[in-house]
Amino acid sequence: MIIIYDFDGTLTPYTLPQYKIVKDCGYTDSKINNRVKREMEENKLDLYEAYWKVYINIFLENGIIMSKENICYGAKDTQFNLGVIDYFKRFQSSNTGIKHYIVTSGIKDYIEETPIVEFIDGIFGVEFKKENGVYTSVSNLLSDKKKVDIIKKIREENNDTSDIVYFGDGLTDRFAFEYVHEIGGTNVFVSTNKNSETNYNKINSEKIIDKYFEGDYSENSQISKFVESLKIQDK
Repeated sequence: MIIIYDFDGTLTPYTLPQYKIVKDCGYTDSKINNRVKREMEENKLDLYEAYWKVYINIFLENGIIMSKENICYGAKDTQFNLGVIDYFKRFQSSNTGIKHYIVTSGIKDYIEETPIVEFIDGIFGVEFKKENGVYTSVSNLLSDKKKVDIIKKIREENNDTSDIVYFGDGLTDRFAFEYVHEIGGTNVFVSTNKNSETNYNKINSEKIIDKYFEGDYSENSQISKFVESLKIQDK
């Protein structure tokens, strides 16, 4: 059994990455979104290109070196949804046989510095080119469609299994949801904000999502009970 998770908004309560060094420069989610929108309109960039251009420019404008230390600043204090850490402790692969992967448009290095890294079997995210320890440019931009390529890679590494569950929280997970449904896997929509139901209805117009749960991973939550049932079935 393989469970694949989006990160921001699925395991955390925030749909955007909460990079502390960006927040310390005075950027709220709203301010970032407004700047991204301008980049998309003025420079004809897609969503992901615009986001990363904005993040990189924030570093440059504030004279901050794009080192791993600066980018990962605050990662160890990442706020997760209720019960996430204990959830991974309970269902870690060494005890259950369930493998856990994260596939995200966030920074891979950052997630590898968060407290859940020891429970995860594989992390796939945005990667940077580095020169003398400094990040120079994005080398791997993990867009919505590229998430599907990563899921295919995970399947190949696990003998082309279709025994896959995908956890996502929004419109950026649409292609992953579609692919997992196509191969006969199970899709779980995680609700964490006021737009969740609207986004769920947009994605699920073709009935590709199997479960809809609140973003609560504590021991007696719907998510934990669902995964417990998967563990029992896998036996």
